[in-house]
Amino acid sequence: MTIHPSAVPEHKAALRAQARAFLAAAGPEQTAAWGRAMAEHLTKSDLWRRAGSVFCFVSTPREPGTRPILERALAEGKTLCVPRTGPEGFMEAVPVDSLEQLASARFGLLEPAPDLPALAPEQLELVVAPCLMAAPGGLRLGQGGGYYDRFLPRCRCPVVLLCPTGLVQSDLPAEAHDRRADLVLTEEGFLSGT
Repeated sequence: MTIHPSAVPEHKAALRAQARAFLAAAGPEQTAAWGRAMAEHLTKSDLWRRAGSVFCFVSTPREPGTRPILERALAEGKTLCVPRTGPEGFMEAVPVDSLEQLASARFGLLEPAPDLPALAPEQLELVVAPCLMAAPGGLRLGQGGGYYDRFLPRCRCPVVLLCPTGLVQSDLPAEAHDRRADLVLTEEGFLSGT
């Protein structure tokens, strides 16, 4: 689908509204179930086995649940990093030893305390990122804040998007600043074509 560049932001806004409605209708039990299935696929992969450090978002009830991934990384002794957001779309990767180190922060997200030191994105070995929608080739539609578009170019490792099958789109509008992921993972497994 070809969209005039001036219409891309409006088209993205419409897709975000559609995705948010889909996730709200799914409910927290469904998003948790998706998360468990995605964690099962991810943690059986070579990608996971090779990664000594994992950066993973801390899900809200309207996202595929990441708690199984977070707990598995800690249980396996991996360096688990989670996002800490700052002003103007800035985000950093902060290592945590326990999910008890997370507290409510900006946007109602659970984040590590401001005094915990961050790890350079270049040191990460696997990134698990959120999206509202994804294309099989790794293009992501995020919430619109630009946090991941600024963060991902600094990473030198594979990036996996967690996206329910119902939100995978064959074609998504893109702007120059949009960053692709390497893989898309649904509750059914990794998508081919990446």
